[in-house]
Amino acid sequence: MRWLSWLKDRLAGGPPAIPSALWQRTMSRLPFLAYLSDDDCLRLKSLTEQLLAKKSFAGVKGFELTDEMAVPIAAQAALLVLNLSLDLYDDLSAVIVTPDAFPIRQQVTDDTGVVHEWEEMLAGEAVDMGGAVLLSWPDITPPESCDERSLHNVVIHEFAHKIDMGRGGANGYPPFLAGFHVRADFLDWPQIFGAAYDSFCQCVNQLESTLPEDFDPDHLPHAARYRALTASLPMDPYAATDPAEFFAVASESFFVTPATLAAAYPGIYRLLSLYYRQNPLAGPVLV
Repeated sequence: MRWLSWLKDRLAGGPPAIPSALWQRTMSRLPFLAYLSDDDCLRLKSLTEQLLAKKSFAGVKGFELTDEMAVPIAAQAALLVLNLSLDLYDDLSAVIVTPDAFPIRQQVTDDTGVVHEWEEMLAGEAVDMGGAVLLSWPDITPPESCDERSLHNVVIHEFAHKIDMGRGGANGYPPFLAGFHVRADFLDWPQIFGAAYDSFCQCVNQLESTLPEDFDPDHLPHAARYRALTASLPMDPYAATDPAEFFAVASESFFVTPATLAAAYPGIYRLLSLYYRQNPLAGPVLV
């Protein structure tokens, strides 16, 4: 990363500017940012530069992270705190990009007390307690056309988790910031998010009840059927995993498919608009 290497050499003098041509290419690859005003774009660029200067961005396993890759990642991370503060990422140690999906050991204890462990391939992972954000490059590459992948955004998803971890472990109830948030605006957060989460889980359960008993997500025909069934949902069915995933997926939808989220869950859209202090459906909230 020649430009980022130069950036690190210039830290003592403050973060240097992202080359204008690179920034223009970045914005063109992220069409959901079109709602931002010119002033917002300038502030987003400045926050992106600050984030790149403050945090380490690197590839692993021989994967070379170039400027063309790092800047869009940082820009999407900066989007979430555009009208807030980069302090929400104080707990972030680094951004690590892998050449492909990576395995993570999962563990869950069932109702009988039996511990189940398995290895799951992930596109992204946010590690709490001062940890990094890990991202699989093939899963964050902007799609060339508007297909189902354009409805998902693993960068926004994982950085929403990182924000959510500001109270400790992610639980779908992120920290509220003095000077940015009015606490009274969020008194109904647990009730609204809880009701929406329960409703969404019911919808997912109803759809999944129609799947065959021998359903195998790795079997292509079965996977295609599952995608067809869940296409009617307003969000990725992964949001039904737990409240933390519901918040992260809802944050994706808020920025990438705001009209769909607002139509299905207007209360969630309102709270996220107040929290992020933005309104993708009608431009940014005045600050």
